[in-house]
Amino acid sequence: RIGDFAAQGFETLGKVTLAGGAALGGFGAAAVSAFGGFERGMNEVATLLPQFTDQQLGDLQKKVLQLSSDLGVLPSDVVPALYQALSAGVPPDNVLGFLEQSFKAATAGAADMSTAVDALTTVVNAYGAETIDFSRASDVIFTTVRLGKTDFEQLSRTLFNVIPTAASLGITFEEVGAAMAVMTARGVPTSVATTQLRALMVELSRESTNLSKEFARISGQSFPEFIRNGGNLSQALNIM
Repeated sequence: RIGDFAAQGFETLGKVTLAGGAALGGFGAAAVSAFGGFERGMNEVATLLPQFTDQQLGDLQKKVLQLSSDLGVLPSDVVPALYQALSAGVPPDNVLGFLEQSFKAATAGAADMSTAVDALTTVVNAYGAETIDFSRASDVIFTTVRLGKTDFEQLSRTLFNVIPTAASLGITFEEVGAAMAVMTARGVPTSVATTQLRALMVELSRESTNLSKEFARISGQSFPEFIRNGGNLSQALNIM
């Protein structure tokens, strides 16, 4: 479907590539190849947007090209992140703003855009957009990296170990980030820290475990009740 707008897209891509007054002769075969990859990628994106008309898809293509120009990255680098974001449930109306946020996160975190998309969508999809937005999730990840001994890419690969459990118990992402920062700063590898943190939450939340029974004896309530009543993970550990 995107192919109907090939000529228009090629013209826009040419303007992006020629920004600054480069001669048309310098555009060459490399730009033709780049556009071919871009068009294929946009055709894949179109499969995720069956409700879009050809006109809407054409408009999206132009906006992606403009975004790549604004960010100073190749369109072929933006399209995979676009596909990934839409696949992860980012609404089409917000997806370009999300990609811009992801680019900023990737740049600050010395990661690529797809890594940033993966990390941010993991967090927001687990907690829900009504609980945490992408900007706040990004801030927490940066704080975790700054205070701990980890990086954006390691967190992107391992957060899935702990985030769904934390979200289901009502433990905020800020608490997860704080725990991860402390654990990794003490030398625990990021992947091990997420696994251990999840195991701790599970042990505390299951009524049949010795740890949860001991917590209930000391605090007078179960761990899930403690969290629902306004307590947090740090306070729970201090009680223990």
